[in-house]
Amino acid sequence: MKILAINLEIGLGHPNYLDYVLQAIKQMHPRVEIVSRDVLNEEKGLKKLFWQVSKGIYSLGAKGGLITDLYNKFRSASKTPRISVCSIISKDYDKILVAHPILATSFDCAWYIHGEIAAPKECVLENVKKIVVPTDYTAKRLIAQGVKPEQILVSGLIIAPDLVAGAKENYLNRVARIKSDKPLTIGFFISGAYPPGHIKKMIAGIISLSKENQRVIVFLGTNANKAKDFLRTLDNKKKRENASESAILFVQGRTRSDYQKRVNKLLPLLDVFVAPSHEHTNWAVGLGLPMFALFPMIGSYAKENFEFAKKQEVVFPLRTIDDTKNLGKAIAELRSSGILLKMAENGFDKFPINGAIKTAQQLSI
Repeated sequence: MKILAINLEIGLGHPNYLDYVLQAIKQMHPRVEIVSRDVLNEEKGLKKLFWQVSKGIYSLGAKGGLITDLYNKFRSASKTPRISVCSIISKDYDKILVAHPILATSFDCAWYIHGEIAAPKECVLENVKKIVVPTDYTAKRLIAQGVKPEQILVSGLIIAPDLVAGAKENYLNRVARIKSDKPLTIGFFISGAYPPGHIKKMIAGIISLSKENQRVIVFLGTNANKAKDFLRTLDNKKKRENASESAILFVQGRTRSDYQKRVNKLLPLLDVFVAPSHEHTNWAVGLGLPMFALFPMIGSYAKENFEFAKKQEVVFPLRTIDDTKNLGKAIAELRSSGILLKMAENGFDKFPINGAIKTAQQLSI
């Protein structure tokens, strides 16, 4: 069998979901030929310009204020139009996997890997062969918006296969740490668009935790210049507030794939994490890792992901800068009251987490 995988290197969520499925295929069926293509590198002319503009809009939408409000309304208001924006030749392949709904509109026989719990209008695709979704909730949302039931494959949460393999052991270790009186480890994750509003809250939260002598790991993505700006701002803020020089680990990657490997290696060490409610929400719902969600909500997925996780009682919001300035004390109070432990328990063994593996199985390889 020969598989064509068409990715889109915008953000982290969509391309990672596809990569996790490809990893599962390689592990289960090493003889299958997989050809991966990235439209940002492959396309030329007007189509290349379309994708470059799309990437620019993604970054612009994270600026905050009115721009973010307009961006959110634009993305959530309508279905993805069926337009030919991908010219990659697919006729010589047995299966086509795509990472983004806009890509899926170019291929009637494609499998669109939709790893998000949320199901906004932009994910309603009537032409594709399959839409792979993580939960029954997601499937019902799509069907209610016009997707045919036979188009949908409910796979389970699409989480990195190496995290799935150690999920139970990592969860039990985390529970033991939360129950102990030792310092916890809190992770901070920035969106690929580096939203200024999120960065400001992250820095306030990091300083708050340093005052409570908690361990911190900050995941800074793949943009070296943005990471330097973040570190410079954090250093200046710490000096102005005379914050303690507690040990903080900073993690960055040269490429998305390299970065994600580092994230997956360190994630088992975390007891709590702070992030936008995008792809990371799957960790809170499926791996038993308590979450604090960064506001404002950006894009068409975040609000619905957050509301789903809130219903599972695995997340608290960080709506204001004061929320993050008090993060250290808030986590300490949640821990002493038993709520933090309950958050971890609520997020484990409630939903299947082998979505990548099940998708690989269902491809009939």
